[in-house]
Amino acid sequence: MNLRSVARWSVCWVAAAVQMSVLPNVLVADDFGDQLKSVCRVVGTQLPLRVVAQRVRETHGVNIWLDRRVDPTTIVSLSAAAGSLEATLQAIGTKSDLEIGFCDPIVIVAPRGKAIDAATRILALRARLRSASGAASTRLLEDHDLAWDRLTTPAEIAQQIGQLWQTSVAAESLPHDLWDRKHLNSIDVVDALVLLAAGFDLSPSYDPQQSLFRFHPIEESVAAALDYPAAKVSATMVRELRKIDPNVKLARKGGLVRVTGNAAVHHRIRHRDGAGAAKPNGGLAGIDPRMRRFTLRIPGMKPAASILQAVCNASGLALETSDASPDALQTPVGLEVEDQLVTEIIESICVQAGLAVRFDSTTAVVSDRQ
Repeated sequence: MNLRSVARWSVCWVAAAVQMSVLPNVLVADDFGDQLKSVCRVVGTQLPLRVVAQRVRETHGVNIWLDRRVDPTTIVSLSAAAGSLEATLQAIGTKSDLEIGFCDPIVIVAPRGKAIDAATRILALRARLRSASGAASTRLLEDHDLAWDRLTTPAEIAQQIGQLWQTSVAAESLPHDLWDRKHLNSIDVVDALVLLAAGFDLSPSYDPQQSLFRFHPIEESVAAALDYPAAKVSATMVRELRKIDPNVKLARKGGLVRVTGNAAVHHRIRHRDGAGAAKPNGGLAGIDPRMRRFTLRIPGMKPAASILQAVCNASGLALETSDASPDALQTPVGLEVEDQLVTEIIESICVQAGLAVRFDSTTAVVSDRQ
């Protein structure tokens, strides 16, 4: 795509975006690696990190966990020239001085030295549970969706985890805090408890005799020991692994190689070709989203909410509709414009639906007309 100082989006692309907006948001991939290999479809400038995390979840179906020590209002810009989702996430980490940890099915965003450690603790505890026999271990590793509302405390989340996986969680060591709402898809109890505790520099341990999880302070780093077919751990791969984790250990066991190292090591083995090269964050990233111009021809009549969301996604604006009535948002509208500012386009949609709109630097705020 040829991007000049003013972004123009093709008629076909935007029409397709509007058509897609009425379909389910989550794109289903074969596995975590396929999701990370997919081309990043989230673009925009001056977006808060929490908005980026939400859009990645909705668009790519990947769980993004923002550590409580990360400022969710950190501003990032995503270019239309971005590469794979993994490369884009790594670029965000580099530019924001954050660390990215990968542990199927979660991407962890945390301060440096914290994300990979949390991902490694997930792998290590999960491996211990898998090695234990019995129905309890099987139950704890079953996947469930976990969600909580805004202003939920860690102790309340721990209680919810205990109920969901039918286990006991000693939550008295978790500090009091108030968390924003969150939704995590298809995770096991290890994912849930490690993420819950990591932001407090705590880690869970499991007592199988009492079916009880306790939290204890993190005092040293951890490594996960996992077995791989020898063919996946070639001499070239070993050299790469030692660059990632100089303390990685390898032991041959027949046709398998036991690799003991951090989560970044295991992620490289499992998804050797997943990342691709991060491309420069140019393109749309330097343009105020309110100053972008579009040529749009949308066939037929579509719900106002669908067209508004598609236009905002394309321009990089966030869309806020909490003060707009559902009936007005579903009003069918049509659109055919030539080289207009995105703000003018959104205003035209709102007029047709009987809605009002105001803009700040990052958001189109739509409400019922007074």
